[in-house]
Amino acid sequence: MTTSRATQNTSVCVLIILLMCCLGCASRNAPVPQLTPVAVPNRVAESADAQAIYNYLAYRAHLGDNEAEQAIASLEHTIAIAPTQTLYLELGNLYWQASRFSDAQLVLKNALATYPDSTVLVLTLAKAYASQGRFDDAVLTLDDFYKKHPHQSELILEAAAYRIEQRQFGDAVDRLSALPKDQISTTVRLLSGKALLGLGLQDKAIAQYQQAINENPDSFDAWVEMGLAYESIKNYVAAEQAFSHVYESGAENSQIIFRLIDLNIKLNNPDKAVAYALEAADELPLVLEAANLLLSQDFYDQAAQLLDPVAEQEPIPADALFYLAILEYQGRDNLSKALEYLADIPRDHPHFERSLIFGIHLLYQDEQTDKAIAACRQGMELFPHQPEFYVLLGEILDRSGDTQGSLDILFAAANHWPENTQILYRLGLIYEKMDHPEQAMVIMEKIIALDPQHADALNYLGYTLAVQEHSLERAEVLVQSAISVKPDNGYFIDSLAWIYFKQNKIRQAWHEIQRAVHFVDSDPIIWEHYGDIAQAMSLPVEARKGYTKALALHGSNEEQVRAKINAIHKRRGQAR
Repeated sequence: MTTSRATQNTSVCVLIILLMCCLGCASRNAPVPQLTPVAVPNRVAESADAQAIYNYLAYRAHLGDNEAEQAIASLEHTIAIAPTQTLYLELGNLYWQASRFSDAQLVLKNALATYPDSTVLVLTLAKAYASQGRFDDAVLTLDDFYKKHPHQSELILEAAAYRIEQRQFGDAVDRLSALPKDQISTTVRLLSGKALLGLGLQDKAIAQYQQAINENPDSFDAWVEMGLAYESIKNYVAAEQAFSHVYESGAENSQIIFRLIDLNIKLNNPDKAVAYALEAADELPLVLEAANLLLSQDFYDQAAQLLDPVAEQEPIPADALFYLAILEYQGRDNLSKALEYLADIPRDHPHFERSLIFGIHLLYQDEQTDKAIAACRQGMELFPHQPEFYVLLGEILDRSGDTQGSLDILFAAANHWPENTQILYRLGLIYEKMDHPEQAMVIMEKIIALDPQHADALNYLGYTLAVQEHSLERAEVLVQSAISVKPDNGYFIDSLAWIYFKQNKIRQAWHEIQRAVHFVDSDPIIWEHYGDIAQAMSLPVEARKGYTKALALHGSNEEQVRAKINAIHKRRGQAR
C-alpha cells in the first residue's frame, strides 16, 4: 500500500512537533548534539520523514553553536519538506536576528498564505513592519485581517498602538472608540488615555486612567500612566499621590522611586525626597541621580545626606566624584576640595569631559590662569570634537589681556565649526572689542540666520542699531524678539528702553527702564540710561538718582555722568 503525500506530511509534522517538545523540555544546560554525516556504503534513499527530522536536528545543533546562517539553511530545508506555523515563526525570527528584514517579512507573508487565519502570524508580520518604522504597512496588514476576523479586538489594539507611535493620535482614538462596550478592557483605556494625552485632552486622558483603576485597582500600568498624565499638566500633588500608591503597593521599581524623588523636590519636599533615596541606598546610580536633582535646586544640605556617606567609602566610587565636587563648590564654597575631587576622576570615565570643563572654570576663578589654559589645551587634544574648550580658551585669553590670541583661537574654531553659534557669538564680541564693529555685525547677522531665537545676538544687533540711531524699527523688532525668549533679562529690557528713547517714545522708554533696573541694578550704563530717560521725562530727582548710582558703580563713562549731574544742579540753581 502506498502512503499518500498528505499522510506523509502529517506524519512528519507529528514527528517534528514531538521532537520540538522533547527539545523544549530538555535541560537548557544539556549539550546540543553534534550532527556529523556518516558515509554509509550503498546508502538507501532517505524518506521525507527522515530528511525532515535530520534537518530539524541540524537546525537545533547549528543554533546551539551560534551558527546562524547554517541554522537558517537547515530550517529552510525542514520547512520545504514539512511546513508548520511554528517553524515559519522560528525562521522569521532567525531572519530578523540576522538583519535579513525583507526575508523575515517574506517568510511571514508566505506563512500567512498557508495559514490565512493565523492571528499570531499576522501580529508578528505587523510587528516586523513596525520595527522598521513601516507603521502604515503594519496597520494595513492588521486592518485587512480584521475585516475577515472582526471579533479579534487585539488587532485594533495593536493598530492603535502603532498609530500612537506615529503620533496619529486622532486615528488611534477613533479606532479605540469604535470598539463594542463588552471589549473595553484596561488595555483599551490605557491606550485611549495615551492617545487623548497626545491630543492635549489631559482631562479626558486622566478620566480614562481613573476608569481603568476603578475597574482594576491593581493595575500597575494604570496608576503609572495616571501619575505621568498629572505630571504632564504640572499637577505634582496628584502625580505624587499616584506614584506613592504604586510604591506602597509593593512595587520595588527604581523608576518609581526616582519619580517620587523628583516630584517631592518639585513640591519643595527635599527631606521626603531624601527619605525615598535612602530607602534605595544600595542603588548607587539612583542615589547619585537624586543628589544631582537636589544640587540642581540648591538643596545642598539634603544632597549632602546622600553624598557624604559615599565620600566615606574607600575608594570613593568614581561615579560620585563629579557630584561631590559640585557639592563642595556650590554648597560649601570649598573650591580647593572641589578641584581635588575633579582631579581624581579617571580619564576613561564618562564624567571626565564635564569634569575638565568644570575644573577649567574653577581654576580660572582661583586665579590659576596658566593651569586653566593648560586644561583647555588638554581638552582640545583629548576631545577634538568638543568646541567648548575652544570657547573657554578664547574667553580666558581675552580676559587675561591676550585679545589677539583669543581671536586666533576663536577664528580657528569658527573655521572648524562654521555654524556653531556659541563660537560665532564670542568671535563677534572679540571683533567689537578690537574696533571692528562692521565685522561684529556681520557675524551677529549670521548667527540669527542660523538661529532666529538666539537672544543674545538679537539683542546685540538691536542695541547696536539703537546706538547708531539707524533702522530703529528693525532694532525694536530684534530686541522684542530677544525679550520673548528671555522675558526677565534686564539688559534686553534696557535695550528696548533705549530704542524707545531714540524713537522719542519717552513714556514707553521710562516704563521699560524702570523694569530694567528691577532686574539688573548693578550696571552703570543701565543707570545712566535711567538718568537720561528720567531727565527727558522732566524728573530731575530720578535723573540724579540714576546718575549717582552709575557713578557709584565706576563705569567707563564717569566724566560724562558727572557732567550730567552738574547740569542738573546748574538748572536747579538757575530755576531759583
